[in-house]
Amino acid sequence: MTIRTYIICFRKWRNIFRITLFLFFVFLPFALFVCKLNGVSIIQAVTKTKISRIYSDEISADIQEHGGSNVKPTNIFLMKEAFRKNPKKVFSVIHTVQLLFIVKSHILNFGNREAIRRTWGNVKELNVKTVFVVGYLHDMDTFVDFETKQYNDVIQVNMEDIYENIVYKTIYAVQILSGLNIKTEFVHIVDDDRLVNTLNVYNFATSSISQSEVALIGFMKYLPRPDRKITSKNYISWNDFPFVFFPSYIIGGTILTNMKTINQLAKAVKYIRIIQIEDVFFGLVATAFKIDMRHHNGFLPSKIPVYLLRNTLSCPGYETAYLLLRDWGLINQNNTKTT
Repeated sequence: MTIRTYIICFRKWRNIFRITLFLFFVFLPFALFVCKLNGVSIIQAVTKTKISRIYSDEISADIQEHGGSNVKPTNIFLMKEAFRKNPKKVFSVIHTVQLLFIVKSHILNFGNREAIRRTWGNVKELNVKTVFVVGYLHDMDTFVDFETKQYNDVIQVNMEDIYENIVYKTIYAVQILSGLNIKTEFVHIVDDDRLVNTLNVYNFATSSISQSEVALIGFMKYLPRPDRKITSKNYISWNDFPFVFFPSYIIGGTILTNMKTINQLAKAVKYIRIIQIEDVFFGLVATAFKIDMRHHNGFLPSKIPVYLLRNTLSCPGYETAYLLLRDWGLINQNNTKTT
Protein backbone atom coordinates (compact mmCIF):
# COMPACT_ATOMS: atom_id res chain seq x y z
CA MET A 1 0.00 0.00 0.00
CA THR A 2 1.11 3.47 -0.79
CA ILE A 3 1.11 6.33 1.70
CA ARG A 4 -1.75 7.90 -0.23
CA THR A 5 -3.87 4.75 0.27
CA TYR A 6 -3.14 4.75 4.00
CA ILE A 7 -4.23 8.36 4.24
CA ILE A 8 -7.50 7.65 2.39
CA CYS A 9 -8.25 4.67 4.63
CA PHE A 10 -7.45 6.70 7.74
CA ARG A 11 -9.79 9.51 6.70
CA LYS A 12 -12.53 7.03 5.88
CA TRP A 13 -12.40 5.30 9.27
CA ARG A 14 -12.02 8.63 11.05
CA ASN A 15 -15.27 9.84 9.46
CA ILE A 16 -17.04 6.60 10.38
CA PHE A 17 -15.83 6.98 13.96
CA ARG A 18 -17.07 10.57 14.10
CA ILE A 19 -20.51 9.61 12.78
CA THR A 20 -20.76 6.70 15.23
CA LEU A 21 -19.76 8.93 18.14
CA PHE A 22 -22.28 11.58 17.10
CA LEU A 23 -25.13 9.06 16.83
CA PHE A 24 -24.14 7.56 20.19
CA PHE A 25 -24.46 10.86 22.05
CA VAL A 26 -27.62 11.85 20.18
CA PHE A 27 -29.53 8.65 20.86
CA LEU A 28 -28.12 7.80 24.29
CA PRO A 29 -30.52 10.15 26.17
CA PHE A 30 -33.45 8.78 24.20
CA ALA A 31 -32.37 5.20 24.92
CA LEU A 32 -32.06 5.94 28.62
CA PHE A 33 -35.50 7.53 28.57
CA VAL A 34 -37.07 4.51 26.89
CA CYS A 35 -35.31 2.14 29.26
CA LYS A 36 -36.62 4.04 32.23
CA LEU A 37 -40.15 4.01 30.84
CA ASN A 38 -39.93 0.26 30.28
CA GLY A 39 -38.19 -0.55 33.57
CA VAL A 40 -40.03 1.77 35.93
CA SER A 41 -43.65 2.78 35.86
CA ILE A 42 -44.16 6.35 34.76
CA ILE A 43 -46.36 6.66 37.83
CA GLN A 44 -43.30 6.04 40.01
CA ALA A 45 -41.32 8.55 38.00
CA VAL A 46 -43.64 11.50 38.48
CA THR A 47 -45.27 10.80 41.82
CA LYS A 48 -42.08 10.33 43.87
CA THR A 49 -44.01 7.79 45.94
CA LYS A 50 -42.98 4.23 46.72
CA ILE A 51 -45.44 2.21 44.68
CA SER A 52 -43.65 -1.11 44.93
CA ARG A 53 -44.42 -3.42 42.02
CA ILE A 54 -47.52 -1.42 41.11
CA TYR A 55 -47.65 -0.59 37.43
CA SER A 56 -49.98 1.65 35.53
CA ASP A 57 -51.06 -1.32 33.37
CA GLU A 58 -52.54 -3.01 36.44
CA ILE A 59 -54.29 0.14 37.62
CA SER A 60 -55.60 0.79 34.12
CA ALA A 61 -56.93 -2.75 33.89
CA ASP A 62 -58.67 -2.33 37.24
CA ILE A 63 -60.26 0.93 36.11
CA GLN A 64 -61.50 -0.57 32.85
CA GLU A 65 -62.83 -3.77 34.44
CA HIS A 66 -64.10 -2.52 37.79
CA GLY A 67 -64.43 1.27 37.34
CA GLY A 68 -61.67 1.95 39.86
CA SER A 69 -58.59 0.58 41.60
CA ASN A 70 -57.69 -0.45 45.13
CA VAL A 71 -54.35 1.29 44.78
CA LYS A 72 -54.20 4.40 46.95
CA PRO A 73 -54.38 7.44 44.63
CA THR A 74 -51.71 10.13 44.61
CA ASN A 75 -54.24 12.95 44.21
CA ILE A 76 -57.52 13.40 46.04
CA PHE A 77 -59.94 15.86 44.48
CA LEU A 78 -62.46 17.41 46.86
CA MET A 79 -65.28 18.13 44.46
CA LYS A 80 -67.47 19.93 47.01
CA GLU A 81 -64.77 22.56 47.54
CA ALA A 82 -63.55 22.63 43.93
CA PHE A 83 -66.08 25.14 42.57
CA ARG A 84 -67.26 28.48 43.93
CA LYS A 85 -70.79 27.77 42.67
CA ASN A 86 -72.44 24.43 42.01
CA PRO A 87 -71.56 23.56 38.37
CA LYS A 88 -74.49 21.16 38.10
CA LYS A 89 -76.77 24.11 37.37
CA VAL A 90 -74.83 24.82 34.18
CA PHE A 91 -74.85 21.21 33.05
CA SER A 92 -78.44 20.50 34.06
CA VAL A 93 -79.71 22.11 30.85
CA ILE A 94 -77.65 19.67 28.76
CA HIS A 95 -79.65 16.70 27.57
CA THR A 96 -77.98 15.26 24.50
CA VAL A 97 -75.61 17.32 22.38
CA GLN A 98 -73.46 16.52 19.40
CA LEU A 99 -70.43 18.55 20.44
CA LEU A 100 -69.57 19.91 23.87
CA PHE A 101 -66.96 22.67 24.12
CA ILE A 102 -65.09 22.98 27.40
CA VAL A 103 -63.40 26.36 27.07
CA LYS A 104 -60.61 27.28 29.49
CA SER A 105 -60.92 31.02 29.93
CA HIS A 106 -59.25 33.61 32.14
CA ILE A 107 -61.78 35.27 34.40
CA LEU A 108 -61.06 38.72 32.92
CA ASN A 109 -61.61 37.59 29.32
CA PHE A 110 -65.25 38.67 29.17
CA GLY A 111 -64.87 39.84 25.57
CA ASN A 112 -63.41 36.51 24.41
CA ARG A 113 -66.29 34.59 25.91
CA GLU A 114 -68.88 36.91 24.37
CA ALA A 115 -67.22 36.59 20.96
CA ILE A 116 -67.22 32.79 21.22
CA ARG A 117 -70.93 32.82 22.08
CA ARG A 118 -71.55 34.80 18.90
CA THR A 119 -69.35 32.62 16.68
CA TRP A 120 -68.10 29.05 16.87
CA GLY A 121 -69.62 28.31 20.29
CA ASN A 122 -73.17 28.72 19.02
CA VAL A 123 -73.71 27.45 15.49
CA LYS A 124 -77.20 26.75 14.18
CA GLU A 125 -76.29 23.68 12.13
CA LEU A 126 -75.39 21.53 15.15
CA ASN A 127 -76.64 20.87 18.65
CA VAL A 128 -73.67 22.43 20.45
CA LYS A 129 -73.13 23.37 24.09
CA THR A 130 -70.30 25.64 25.26
CA VAL A 131 -69.17 25.78 28.88
CA PHE A 132 -66.47 28.19 30.08
CA VAL A 133 -64.16 27.27 32.96
CA VAL A 134 -62.70 30.24 34.83
CA GLY A 135 -60.73 30.73 38.02
CA TYR A 136 -61.02 33.18 40.89
CA LEU A 137 -59.76 36.74 41.35
CA HIS A 138 -60.46 39.06 44.25
CA ASP A 139 -63.46 41.38 43.80
CA MET A 140 -64.52 39.76 40.51
CA ASP A 141 -67.38 37.59 41.80
CA THR A 142 -70.03 40.21 41.04
CA PHE A 143 -69.11 40.31 37.36
CA VAL A 144 -68.93 36.53 37.05
CA ASP A 145 -72.27 36.15 38.83
CA PHE A 146 -73.88 38.57 36.39
CA GLU A 147 -72.42 36.69 33.42
CA THR A 148 -73.52 33.35 34.83
CA LYS A 149 -77.09 34.55 35.42
CA GLN A 150 -77.29 35.94 31.91
CA TYR A 151 -75.87 32.96 30.02
CA ASN A 152 -75.68 30.01 32.45
CA ASP A 153 -72.53 28.74 30.75
CA VAL A 154 -69.71 29.62 33.20
CA ILE A 155 -68.31 27.36 35.93
CA GLN A 156 -65.78 28.80 38.36
CA VAL A 157 -62.95 26.77 39.88
CA ASN A 158 -62.13 27.79 43.44
CA MET A 159 -58.52 28.63 42.61
CA GLU A 160 -56.66 31.78 41.69
CA ASP A 161 -56.80 32.36 37.94
CA ILE A 162 -53.08 32.08 37.16
CA TYR A 163 -51.09 30.08 34.62
CA GLU A 164 -50.02 27.43 37.13
CA ASN A 165 -53.65 26.55 37.83
CA ILE A 166 -54.79 26.01 34.24
CA VAL A 167 -54.17 22.30 34.70
CA TYR A 168 -56.76 22.26 37.50
CA LYS A 169 -59.37 23.83 35.23
CA THR A 170 -59.08 20.82 32.94
CA ILE A 171 -58.83 18.29 35.77
CA TYR A 172 -61.95 19.53 37.52
CA ALA A 173 -63.85 19.93 34.26
CA VAL A 174 -63.05 16.30 33.44
CA GLN A 175 -64.12 15.26 36.94
CA ILE A 176 -67.47 17.03 36.77
CA LEU A 177 -68.21 15.78 33.25
CA SER A 178 -67.53 12.21 34.29
CA GLY A 179 -69.46 12.55 37.53
CA LEU A 180 -72.56 13.92 35.83
CA ASN A 181 -72.30 11.47 32.91
CA ILE A 182 -72.97 14.17 30.32
CA LYS A 183 -74.68 12.94 27.17
CA THR A 184 -72.59 14.18 24.27
CA GLU A 185 -71.06 12.56 21.22
CA PHE A 186 -67.78 14.47 21.43
CA VAL A 187 -65.91 16.81 23.74
CA HIS A 188 -63.51 19.51 22.58
CA ILE A 189 -61.32 20.97 25.34
CA VAL A 190 -60.07 24.29 24.02
CA ASP A 191 -58.55 27.65 25.01
CA ASP A 192 -60.51 30.89 24.67
CA ASP A 193 -57.96 32.41 22.28
CA ARG A 194 -58.80 30.03 19.43
CA LEU A 195 -61.03 30.10 16.39
CA VAL A 196 -62.72 26.73 15.96
CA ASN A 197 -64.36 25.58 12.74
CA THR A 198 -67.21 23.87 14.54
CA LEU A 199 -68.68 21.98 11.59
CA ASN A 200 -65.24 20.83 10.47
CA VAL A 201 -64.45 19.56 13.97
CA TYR A 202 -67.71 17.63 14.25
CA ASN A 203 -67.43 16.12 10.77
CA PHE A 204 -63.83 15.13 11.49
CA ALA A 205 -64.80 13.62 14.85
CA THR A 206 -67.58 11.46 13.40
CA SER A 207 -65.11 9.88 10.99
CA SER A 208 -62.17 9.64 13.40
CA ILE A 209 -63.40 8.65 16.88
CA SER A 210 -65.93 5.96 17.60
CA GLN A 211 -67.87 6.08 20.86
CA SER A 212 -66.19 2.85 21.98
CA GLU A 213 -62.65 4.20 21.58
CA VAL A 214 -60.41 5.75 24.21
CA ALA A 215 -58.46 8.42 22.33
CA LEU A 216 -57.28 12.02 22.30
CA ILE A 217 -56.73 13.87 19.02
CA GLY A 218 -54.86 17.12 18.47
CA PHE A 219 -51.49 18.53 17.53
CA MET A 220 -48.76 16.25 18.90
CA LYS A 221 -45.37 17.23 20.23
CA TYR A 222 -43.01 14.28 20.07
CA LEU A 223 -40.60 13.72 22.97
CA PRO A 224 -39.92 17.39 23.70
CA ARG A 225 -37.27 18.36 26.24
CA PRO A 226 -38.37 19.82 29.58
CA ASP A 227 -37.61 23.49 30.09
CA ARG A 228 -34.94 23.73 32.78
CA LYS A 229 -34.68 27.54 32.81
CA ILE A 230 -35.74 28.74 36.24
CA THR A 231 -37.14 31.98 34.81
CA SER A 232 -39.46 30.15 32.38
CA LYS A 233 -43.16 29.76 33.18
CA ASN A 234 -42.79 26.14 32.01
CA TYR A 235 -39.81 25.41 34.25
CA ILE A 236 -39.61 21.82 35.47
CA SER A 237 -36.92 20.78 37.93
CA TRP A 238 -35.06 17.47 37.77
CA ASN A 239 -36.77 16.48 41.03
CA ASP A 240 -40.19 17.02 39.49
CA PHE A 241 -39.31 15.18 36.29
CA PRO A 242 -36.00 13.24 36.28
CA PHE A 243 -35.90 12.43 32.56
CA VAL A 244 -34.26 13.96 29.52
CA PHE A 245 -37.45 13.99 27.44
CA PHE A 246 -41.14 14.36 28.16
CA PRO A 247 -43.37 11.65 26.72
CA SER A 248 -45.14 12.84 23.60
CA TYR A 249 -48.26 14.88 24.27
CA ILE A 250 -51.02 16.87 22.59
CA ILE A 251 -50.84 20.64 22.98
CA GLY A 252 -53.39 21.65 25.58
CA GLY A 253 -55.02 24.46 23.63
CA THR A 254 -57.19 22.12 21.58
CA ILE A 255 -57.97 18.46 22.33
CA LEU A 256 -60.79 16.44 20.77
CA THR A 257 -62.15 13.35 22.50
CA ASN A 258 -65.30 11.51 23.61
CA MET A 259 -67.00 10.75 26.92
CA LYS A 260 -65.50 7.29 27.27
CA THR A 261 -62.06 8.89 27.28
CA ILE A 262 -63.23 11.59 29.69
CA ASN A 263 -64.37 8.88 32.11
CA GLN A 264 -60.99 7.14 31.81
CA LEU A 265 -59.10 10.40 32.35
CA ALA A 266 -61.21 11.28 35.40
CA LYS A 267 -59.96 8.14 37.14
CA ALA A 268 -56.42 8.13 35.76
CA VAL A 269 -55.51 11.68 36.85
CA LYS A 270 -55.73 10.54 40.47
CA TYR A 271 -52.58 8.45 40.06
CA ILE A 272 -50.15 10.88 38.42
CA ARG A 273 -48.56 13.65 40.47
CA ILE A 274 -49.75 16.97 39.07
CA ILE A 275 -47.28 19.26 37.35
CA GLN A 276 -48.14 22.81 36.34
CA ILE A 277 -47.85 22.32 32.57
CA GLU A 278 -51.31 21.15 31.59
CA ASP A 279 -50.61 19.47 28.25
CA VAL A 280 -47.51 17.69 29.60
CA PHE A 281 -49.48 16.41 32.59
CA PHE A 282 -52.21 14.94 30.42
CA GLY A 283 -49.55 13.51 28.14
CA LEU A 284 -48.07 11.73 31.16
CA VAL A 285 -51.51 10.44 32.12
CA ALA A 286 -52.25 9.24 28.58
CA THR A 287 -48.83 7.57 28.30
CA ALA A 288 -49.09 5.84 31.66
CA PHE A 289 -52.61 4.55 31.03
CA LYS A 290 -52.14 3.81 27.33
CA ILE A 291 -54.75 6.27 26.13
CA ASP A 292 -54.30 6.60 22.40
CA MET A 293 -52.98 10.01 21.29
CA ARG A 294 -53.30 10.91 17.61
CA HIS A 295 -51.82 13.75 15.64
CA HIS A 296 -53.74 15.90 13.17
CA ASN A 297 -52.39 18.98 11.43
CA GLY A 298 -55.82 20.63 11.41
CA PHE A 299 -55.39 21.55 15.09
CA LEU A 300 -52.93 24.33 14.42
CA PRO A 301 -50.15 25.23 16.88
CA SER A 302 -49.80 28.79 15.54
CA LYS A 303 -51.89 31.39 13.74
CA ILE A 304 -52.21 31.38 9.95
CA PRO A 305 -53.76 33.93 7.53
CA VAL A 306 -57.54 34.02 7.54
CA TYR A 307 -57.85 32.96 3.89
CA LEU A 308 -56.26 29.60 4.85
CA LEU A 309 -58.61 28.88 7.76
CA ARG A 310 -61.54 27.44 5.86
CA ASN A 311 -60.32 23.82 5.94
CA THR A 312 -58.69 23.87 9.36
CA LEU A 313 -60.13 22.65 12.64
CA SER A 314 -58.74 25.00 15.29
CA CYS A 315 -56.42 28.00 15.15
CA PRO A 316 -54.83 30.05 17.98
CA GLY A 317 -53.94 33.73 18.02
CA TYR A 318 -57.34 35.23 18.86
CA GLU A 319 -56.53 37.05 22.07
CA THR A 320 -59.08 39.79 21.33
CA ALA A 321 -62.80 39.55 20.60
CA TYR A 322 -62.42 41.84 17.59
CA LEU A 323 -60.08 39.46 15.77
CA LEU A 324 -62.35 36.48 16.33
CA LEU A 325 -65.51 38.30 15.22
CA ARG A 326 -63.75 39.70 12.16
CA ASP A 327 -62.18 36.45 10.95
CA TRP A 328 -65.30 34.40 11.71
CA GLY A 329 -67.28 36.80 9.56
CA LEU A 330 -64.75 36.55 6.74
CA ILE A 331 -64.72 32.74 6.83
CA ASN A 332 -68.49 32.51 6.75
CA GLN A 333 -68.66 35.14 4.03
CA ASN A 334 -66.28 33.05 1.92
CA ASN A 335 -68.26 29.90 2.61
CA THR A 336 -71.47 31.64 1.55
CA LYS A 337 -69.89 32.77 -1.71
CA THR A 338 -68.58 29.29 -2.53
CA THR A 339 -71.96 27.71 -1.88
